[in-house]
Amino acid sequence: MINQGVLPCHTHNKPCYYVCNLTTKQWQKMPSPKIWYDTMEFGMMVKRSKPLHYKIVRFSRPKFRSHDKKFYLYHCIRVELFDLKTWRWKLLDEVKLPQEESLYCMTKVFINCSLHWLTWKRNIFVFDVKRESYCLFLLPPPVYERNDNKDIVLAE
Repeated sequence: MINQGVLPCHTHNKPCYYVCNLTTKQWQKMPSPKIWYDTMEFGMMVKRSKPLHYKIVRFSRPKFRSHDKKFYLYHCIRVELFDLKTWRWKLLDEVKLPQEESLYCMTKVFINCSLHWLTWKRNIFVFDVKRESYCLFLLPPPVYERNDNKDIVLAE
């Protein structure tokens, strides 16, 4: 994902997060989030390029909670937000998707301060980076009635 000349990336084997300024070709290592949670997806929003200010949202799998009834009712996703201004990760409220719903990886699109993903149940998951909130809405029936998820693409 390239966002106004800034490229975020992370490694899986030893989780580290980096950002590259493509104009200067300089890489900067970011502080690590709570890496004992497996990253599901992440995305970036560049608020402005001069001076550079960006935010990165990271979705991960929370630890199993046998004592929490809500954990069984929803597909819970842990949310962390990195802000360049504060140079730290902030833990947000968990996303609670309907049971058996999940983000369909590699479908991320950034539009109007929000990251959008297709889901396995043919919905669109929207995370508003500015408001630090999310919503879920259905794809139009003509799109999902004639196609499998693998045949649907979101485009900027």
